[in-house]
Parts: sequence; C-alpha cells; structure tokens
Amino acid sequence: MRLLEGRIAVVTGGGNGIGAAIAIALAGEGAAIVIADIHMEGAHQVEERIRQAGGKCLAVHADVVKKADIERVFADTVREFGTVDILINNVGGTIRKAMVEFSEDEWDQIIDINLKSTFLCSQAAGKIMLKQKRGAIVNISSIHGLGGIPKRSPYATAKAAINSFTSTIGCEWAADGVRMNAIVPGYILTEGLAQTFRAGLLNQEDMVRRTPQGKLGTPEDIAEAALFLVSDKAKYITGTTLYVDGGYSAYHGPELQTSIKHQL
Repeated sequence: MRLLEGRIAVVTGGGNGIGAAIAIALAGEGAAIVIADIHMEGAHQVEERIRQAGGKCLAVHADVVKKADIERVFADTVREFGTVDILINNVGGTIRKAMVEFSEDEWDQIIDINLKSTFLCSQAAGKIMLKQKRGAIVNISSIHGLGGIPKRSPYATAKAAINSFTSTIGCEWAADGVRMNAIVPGYILTEGLAQTFRAGLLNQEDMVRRTPQGKLGTPEDIAEAALFLVSDKAKYITGTTLYVDGGYSAYHGPELQTSIKHQL
C-alpha cells in the first residue's frame, strides 16, 4: 500500500518549483491533491500530469493572502474529496532591496505572502484537522530565516517567524493528533534561483562551494522530505524544523568547500 493512499492534500503554490515537486510526489504515494495557486497555467500543467499518471488532482485559483480565497479553497476541497489530511504551505516570495528603501506596502506584501498565508491556510486546515483528530502540515521555510541576509529583511523576518510558528503550533495541536513541521531548504535549483544566477545577484559556483555536499539541491529533494514528514513514518515528529540543505546551515568554517576537502 502506498504511503498516502486515500489522503487529501492541499499544496499552496503547487504549480511550479518546489510546490509542483511536492504535489507530484504526494500524488505518487496515493494522495489526492488540491493545488491552490494564483498562476493557473502552471497549476493546470501539474494537475494534468498527476491525472495522466492516474492520480486525482484539482487546481484552484487562490490568492493565499486573502482569507475569503483560502476559505473557498478548503470548502472546495471538502466538497470534492470529503476532508483535508495534509497541508503544504509552500507559497513565498521576496524583493531584493536595502531595508531603508522598502515602502510600507512592500514590507507588508512580503510578510503577507510568506507569513500571513501560512497562518491563514494553517488556521483553515486546522479547523478541519482538529475535529477529525488527525492531520499533518508542512511549512516551507528558508535558510534566510536562520541568520542575517542583507537586502532580504522582510523575507528573512517572515521565514524566521514561520520557524517559531511551526514549533508553537506543533506543540499546541500535538495532543489533538495534528502535526506541524517545517522544512528549511538550502539553495535549490528552481527556475527562480536560476534567474537569480543569470541576473548576477548570486554566484552559483560560490553557492556550490559553500555547500558541504558540493552541489545544489533539487525540488525533488524537498519533496522527498515533505513526503516523509506528512506520512505515518513521521508520526512522532511535530514542532520540528528539518534542514534540507546539503549541510549548508551546519557548516561554520572560515572558508568555502574547496578548503573543507583539504582539512579532511
């Protein structure tokens, strides 16, 4: 029997990148998928891919910073599939700018898309999961939430808050059978990161050298971690943050990867 046979999963931002990889991985293990996304072209492509593989999938247009949209997503999910067992809070975004140059609206926009969306979706899912005494939520955080990242102040702030939110709600809901965990991805080679490299905002070779495993991650690496955390194999894990970063956050040496090899 597949790991998630008969379960229902909502994946926000499931139309591309990490979200798409998670939706496909969960569907491959038997879950019915609801993709909540504002960009419907990619969402429909993932929906079709899952259906062609024999899975069940519904793509729903939603702006996840709007409570009415979120309530509609979960109402549609319950109407279509009967319940919600799994939530993946994957939506996120950032603007690269010095802190003193951010407008109030820009700050609010980044906080909302990363943090408020996680709260709204978790609240809507929690109301269902707490009643049925079961459920698993995974929040996609970032290594930028672990320390100082120049010109990412609202994004880093929101991701750090997500880590705290995860541990808090993981404890708050634990006795009711609902688990919440977070994944902290390292540098994952999505199209968004590739664009950042092409624009010269980050150097790919530097990121590879700085990562102890000596390579960037893939969306599928994050999907495998999410699959584990929402499955019964992780039934005694809640309130935890899992680093999936090739050792990036664990390394505190003075130099890059090339020097690590010489020290071993």
